[in-house]
Amino acid sequence: MGKREAVTREASSPIRLLHETVRKASQEFGLQRLTEPQRRALKPLLLGRNVLLVAPTGSGKTEAALLPVFSKMVEHRRRSGISAIYITPLRALNRDMVRRLESWGRRLGIDIQVRHGDTPKSVRRRQSLKPPDLLITTPETLQAILPGSRMQRNLKTLRTIIIDEIHQIAENKRGAQLALGLERLRRIVGRDFQRIGLSATVGSPETAAHLLTGSSSLAKIVQVHVPKGFRYRVEWPVPTEEDYELAQTLYTSPEAAARITRMREMVDAHKSTLIFVNSRQIAEMLAVRFSVLDPSIGIHHGSLSREERQKIEDSFKRGETRAIICTSTLELGIDIGTVDIVLQYLSPRQVTPLIQRVGRSGHRLELVSRGHIISASTDDALESIAAVRRAREKKLEPLVVQENALDVLAHQVAGMVMDGGEIQEHDAYQLSTKAYPYRGLGVQDFHEVVDYLEQIGLLGRRRDKLTRTPNTRSYYFENLSMIPDERRYPVVDLTTDRIIGTVGDEFMLYRARVGLNFICRGLVWRIKQLSEDGRVYVLPVEDPTAALPGWDGEILPVPYELANEAGRIRGEIAELLRKNRSKKVISLLSKKHPAERYALRKIVEEIAEHLDRGAPVPSDRTVLVEGFDRYIIINSCLGESANNTLGRICDNLLSERGLIRFWWADGYRVLIELTCQASSIDFPRVVKEIFSMSQQEAEGRFFNQVKVRFPFGYYMKFVAERFGALARGRSLAESEATDFAHRFLNTPIYKETMRQALLEKTEIERVKQLLALVAEGEAAVDTLISTEKPTPISYHILNRFAEIPEVMAPETVQKETIDRLKNAILSTSTEILCVNCGETSEDALIRDLSERPVCTHCRSPLIAVHRRPKPWAQAVLKKWIERQPLSEEETKILADTRRNADIALSYGKKGIMAMMVYGVGPQTASRILAKMHYTDEELFRDLLEAKLKYIQTRPFWEAG
Repeated sequence: MGKREAVTREASSPIRLLHETVRKASQEFGLQRLTEPQRRALKPLLLGRNVLLVAPTGSGKTEAALLPVFSKMVEHRRRSGISAIYITPLRALNRDMVRRLESWGRRLGIDIQVRHGDTPKSVRRRQSLKPPDLLITTPETLQAILPGSRMQRNLKTLRTIIIDEIHQIAENKRGAQLALGLERLRRIVGRDFQRIGLSATVGSPETAAHLLTGSSSLAKIVQVHVPKGFRYRVEWPVPTEEDYELAQTLYTSPEAAARITRMREMVDAHKSTLIFVNSRQIAEMLAVRFSVLDPSIGIHHGSLSREERQKIEDSFKRGETRAIICTSTLELGIDIGTVDIVLQYLSPRQVTPLIQRVGRSGHRLELVSRGHIISASTDDALESIAAVRRAREKKLEPLVVQENALDVLAHQVAGMVMDGGEIQEHDAYQLSTKAYPYRGLGVQDFHEVVDYLEQIGLLGRRRDKLTRTPNTRSYYFENLSMIPDERRYPVVDLTTDRIIGTVGDEFMLYRARVGLNFICRGLVWRIKQLSEDGRVYVLPVEDPTAALPGWDGEILPVPYELANEAGRIRGEIAELLRKNRSKKVISLLSKKHPAERYALRKIVEEIAEHLDRGAPVPSDRTVLVEGFDRYIIINSCLGESANNTLGRICDNLLSERGLIRFWWADGYRVLIELTCQASSIDFPRVVKEIFSMSQQEAEGRFFNQVKVRFPFGYYMKFVAERFGALARGRSLAESEATDFAHRFLNTPIYKETMRQALLEKTEIERVKQLLALVAEGEAAVDTLISTEKPTPISYHILNRFAEIPEVMAPETVQKETIDRLKNAILSTSTEILCVNCGETSEDALIRDLSERPVCTHCRSPLIAVHRRPKPWAQAVLKKWIERQPLSEEETKILADTRRNADIALSYGKKGIMAMMVYGVGPQTASRILAKMHYTDEELFRDLLEAKLKYIQTRPFWEAG
């Protein structure tokens, strides 16, 4: 590029529109040229337009929003009051982002300060007296400052408000609260102000833009798809011999050990790795096992103390911690430095989190973001492949806003009264409907909320005005947070007096006791004291079998869009298998999907076996209803919420006929336990009744079931708290929660609980849509009665929820189970005790034994084998060899040891393998081995049956 061309390009660049001081500062801070999001957003922002900027992580969105704001501030040197507010939804403010903005402020002469829940009272007072130019805060703290008379004066000068990561709060009640708060802020300021929203990934930008602007002019959506590379890989680790040995050390299955081994290999091959999981429980389970192998792997989730989280963040940035096992707490916002690769343990369950998580690696635009999904089953692998396909096609979950949330409305009406001491009731209603989530709010719903607040003493009425009561202030400030507030109990390390984390009500009520070992921060702790003030005092111990604490929070549900995509892929594979052999299908799929061949092979084998049974393959357009034993399995790729809804409709229908005991659902199936055998009913007629009902009947049956068996008492607790009807964070007995439906019937609390639960936990419209497609012939419903075993695809939910023996599993599953049993036994270490000389031989793995093992001391073949050393058996043998008298108990031990040795003498290594199976004693082993099996597979099949029979009948033996 010539000098003249460079000058011309610089002159035409949007950066020239910024104030000269800001341009110079940009160069000093290394911002030599604008990124694409910054370039495209600059002009509309300088013109004062409302803007929603959607661009990938690492594309410079923060500076894109702030450079124009800084430019205007520098132009208006005689500033007073707050000119701009920067809102971040993170509970813990991003320290690096704050430091970066403070550096800009010092360079430009702009006063930038932070205010959040932990800001000292002295600092808050100073900010009220001498307000900053730019205030960085949270949605909750914005609510706290709105009613203050001094802060209201400071806000009169507000020109701009910036909301970072707007997608993080748009779908929950924090979004509805913020939308109403912005309308209150507009009323306080007395005019409109510029609104800027920033988002990394959002499924419905238009909805987010509406939420941002409300009654203000609609935002210009600047959506930038920069050419940032994403590379995904779906893996399914297979256990090796080393993994079978590792499984014993880690007290886990060989399959889990294989997944841990693979992730450890990936960590070793990179400098910095994030391992994302779907829940805090899984995070702790992984962390405690990784701690045995590699102390440089940390853990990060919301139930750890802030200090612990900051400690691991800083350690990761310094390179001391090479990997972090984390939940959604590290998806966005927190600067932890460079990340080489992201591992997702099990399916991400949704597309948006997958993109956000993988986007944390290769954080700069010029780098490729790399993510590997470690899957564990055919369902998991298929779902992961579907998530990757949708991520590549940029098909994110649609944004669903909480519309007309009545508990949020109640709190905000109290806030409106606090803002000015009183407000006309009509004005409060009009103000509420200016916020996008309340644009359709009914007058009757509004009045019911106000009436209820007056009834419980949180608001007063004087003619047509709403007024304060002695309780209004405390109600408002105690409910600033819309995040469900379950009581937390601090866990304190006695050796350091530091709080290391928290546990919840469930753990404290039902499990906590002095002496209990549990997992926190990836380590095992023993409870030493439970104090009256709710603190749990602990000491570190070694116990890999410890229980997990009862944290709150749920795993993300599999949405309709992803489940439907997985069903579509399954249907595509079935179609390929009808025309090609399995090997060719696997090759074709490996070119199309970024998944390793083993994962693809397992999926293909399952579908092939399903087709070999002559069974229709459930897909996005085919529902398979299968009867097996006393169960009905509805294979429907509708996602968890819709399948839960379908389950409730079936419950209502089948209850009328006395046919149903219980039901379960996942993202791909509904499992119904009948009161009789499926083969004993008119199965086709029952299925036809379910899928030929009208949409109106289905909706009616759904609401009847919910009314009779109200399942949402847990959610009602939090709604009642936000209404001020219950003390916030109080522990409740289970009986109290079940009584809520009667206690709050015909109140806005009941109505709001139903609205929230129907939005978040059910999808009646999806079920109605399926019924319409079936009626129109656009979707098929096939039926099948299975006798000996369920179809492979139906087996998943039976294996999870029902008592189905593994020997009734599909062939692929059964073969795997037998192989797993065999490998586990061969990898078992055993003690060999010689009945002839009484000496023990060095522990050996079963696989290393000869076909006819003998004592290494006296060469006698009369040896007893045990999984774990039994010193009492050796002591009894020594006494018997020395001809000392034995007690009745000792005689019994000697007889058991001799029977054990007889098996090894008669059958050699095969006898020893049989004795290593849980629940198989000498008598059972002798009966099985006498059958003279032709192959090891036949032997292990019989051993597996014996093990399962023992497990099923064990309670009766113990009771006897």
